[in-house]
Amino acid sequence: MAVKPEYNQNFRIGLNAFGFTRNNEYFNAIADGYTLFGYHLNPKLVYFPAEFVRLEGGVFLWQDFGNNRFTQIRPTFTLKVQKKNYALLFGNLEGNLNHGYIEPLYDFEKVINDNLETGVQFLLTRDRTKLDAWIDWERMIYPRDPFREEIAGGLTLEHTLWQTENGWRLGLPVQFTAQHKGGQIDSSDLPLLTVFNGTTGFNLEKKLHTTFWQSLYTKNYYVVNKEFSNVPQLAFEQGHGLYLNAGVQTKLANVMLSYWHGQDYVAEKGGRLFQSATTSFLHPSYLEPDRELLILRIITDIKLLDNLFLSIRFEPIYDFQNPKFEFSNGFYIHYNTDLFVSKVKQ
Repeated sequence: MAVKPEYNQNFRIGLNAFGFTRNNEYFNAIADGYTLFGYHLNPKLVYFPAEFVRLEGGVFLWQDFGNNRFTQIRPTFTLKVQKKNYALLFGNLEGNLNHGYIEPLYDFEKVINDNLETGVQFLLTRDRTKLDAWIDWERMIYPRDPFREEIAGGLTLEHTLWQTENGWRLGLPVQFTAQHKGGQIDSSDLPLLTVFNGTTGFNLEKKLHTTFWQSLYTKNYYVVNKEFSNVPQLAFEQGHGLYLNAGVQTKLANVMLSYWHGQDYVAEKGGRLFQSATTSFLHPSYLEPDRELLILRIITDIKLLDNLFLSIRFEPIYDFQNPKFEFSNGFYIHYNTDLFVSKVKQ
């Protein structure tokens, strides 16, 4: 959501288009295999009342191929105030993959299945520090509603501890998500639910000054989960995990090898494969307290135009507890632009 001084008093028409196909060839009892195939469209009208303010409204359309009806139609609205080092958003957030979470905390598929986040977001960008703090109001309740109020939020932060002119960089990441389900005016018999997932670790990167080999990196995290509900409702009240990654960025692709070892780990917003409690409707009571995975990710991002990008992903998986070959693959195309319409005369 660009905010530029030269856009002051501009009216513009925006379009965010996202096409996706993702195929999960999973055969375990933790996460079901399935295919997602379709597109999102978000046309919008944008106005810049000042050189640091962006106001936009539109409609979000989600179409799954093989379904004659839209899967979802929702209005969108965002007010963004942006200064040199920070931005404040109200309405629809710059969420999902923009947060920069690791997959054990935040499922990659939310960019398809749970695209819109609505609430408040604060973004901070400085030379050595990048921060994203957000609150997503997921479900509103009114008097005597038969369901609970649902709120989610979190924070991602990365601070550069050390950096050299020849390309070395050491970063300290801190991330967490929190969910709360409850309320005082609903008629639901379900108790309050409060859940926390968090992680920290270190990221070490070395830039390579060649045309083909661009960088080497390792990103390593210790992950924890904790339920703070008065009446425990999850399969495990607390757990932890180790998430180790090493990779190379080349001109053609980003290749990363990931190791996950989780113990009693559950995360409502996390990737399904990393859970110790099933998310499968085929195996509703299955538990795997000790979960160990090896994942190879091969990701190619191609810039077709200034605002048009193609991404291809292939992710083979080895499950140590249930030895078998599984994989996911995906093809994504994203177009995002603003077109000038007119300028308000002053």
